[in-house]
Amino acid sequence: MSIKVGWYKLKSILGLSLSLAKSYFKTRNEGSYLGIFWYLLNPLAFFVIIMIMSQIISAKPEKDYQLYLFLGLIMFNFFLNSTIGSTKAMVNNSGFLKSIKVNPESFVIAIVLEFIFAHIFEIIMLGFFMLYFKVSLIGLLFYPFIFVFFVLFTIGISFILATLGVHIVDLNNVWDVFVRLLWFITPVFYFAYENSFLYKINLYNPVFYFLTIARDFLIYQKMPSIFIIIFAIIFSLIFFVVGLMAFVKNKNKFAERI
Repeated sequence: MSIKVGWYKLKSILGLSLSLAKSYFKTRNEGSYLGIFWYLLNPLAFFVIIMIMSQIISAKPEKDYQLYLFLGLIMFNFFLNSTIGSTKAMVNNSGFLKSIKVNPESFVIAIVLEFIFAHIFEIIMLGFFMLYFKVSLIGLLFYPFIFVFFVLFTIGISFILATLGVHIVDLNNVWDVFVRLLWFITPVFYFAYENSFLYKINLYNPVFYFLTIARDFLIYQKMPSIFIIIFAIIFSLIFFVVGLMAFVKNKNKFAERI
């Protein structure tokens, strides 16, 4: 494939993905009074519940715990929603795959884009929280660079799940259970101090690296460990490449299997 042909194909995939994502984003909560703000309800609900529980059990969270918690919730929420949605990406679009010539990559990328749109609103809300708690907004300038690699990692996982979802009927239920267990393992609402048992477990958890980098930049206004940064980049690139290769290798068989 020439560079020119590859470029036109990429533009076609991204163009369709963007159109589908806009449609998903607008219609998901169409007819409700709150509309797109329902996207914010989940992280806000968890945020309020955990903060109330910390008061009930007389916990004394560390400084800036509210920001630590909210940032962890919205980042994990993006990963959770994107990957769960991808498990049924091919099955839910079987009509398109069987009737017209279309690049199936667009359906997976569209799901991730939908939740990127929602995440933008969450980051704006985080900015207001940062102002309220008197934390400098300068860290937000670095967030897009962190988020790009987090998106690549999420797309890679989504490609793998979309491929497996064609062959495994109950994959969405299995993944839903797994990713919610991952939520408890990942330091979203608790602290994993260096050299602790929880910290050592999370060294094998890719999501942990992205959360740590984002928190260091946005909340603690410091440079993350080079070790953490390197491994976050490695994880994102490996999963993206492996996921894309697996998807491309199998995509011509999707229509006959669903």
